[in-house]
Amino acid sequence: MPSSGNLHYFWLRRLHSLLGLAPIGVFLLEHFWSNSHVFHGPAAYDKMVADLWAMPLLIWLEVGLIFLPILFHVALGLVITYTAANNFIQYGYYRNWMYFFQRVTGILALGFVAYHVWTTRVAVAMADRLITFRDMQVQLQPAWAQWVYGIGIVAVCFHFANGIATSLITWGITVSPKSQRAASVACWIFFVAMSAWGLQILWEFM
Repeated sequence: MPSSGNLHYFWLRRLHSLLGLAPIGVFLLEHFWSNSHVFHGPAAYDKMVADLWAMPLLIWLEVGLIFLPILFHVALGLVITYTAANNFIQYGYYRNWMYFFQRVTGILALGFVAYHVWTTRVAVAMADRLITFRDMQVQLQPAWAQWVYGIGIVAVCFHFANGIATSLITWGITVSPKSQRAASVACWIFFVAMSAWGLQILWEFM
């Protein structure tokens, strides 16, 4: 019979997995969708931003549905990363490698999201104004910023896509090796599509 501490950790891991899908994953999709207004030009993008900032109780929605879930996901993710036994070298199985890359992309995504939130949400809010298409253009002029965004977008997309495949195993949805292989293929396709989507948004700003 598992100890109380192990049982609590078990459910914390389940919550960590669930929050990665919703609301965090759902918000990522919504964020890509909102930023896709850039495909219709600077005016459409600026209007989208203004409409979002005009939403009632926006700050509470951001804190309750985005910030706090991400904070918990990041905190437990760092604990998992610190305590994990990365044995992908000794045992080079596919799932071991995916576990390793999930930890690496988690760290990369954390740095990128912190930078992105500070420059596009916190800094402009402190200046009491809205982020604009022109602001994004200026921010992405340096080559290093383009690399940060490019690597960050790919890392976030991989972490989300592989997280879906892992969650399907964690929650007992894909049990057989065949179903797990099918889910992995589907999630790889999803990762490529999401990365292409995000990089195309980035290109429009540049």
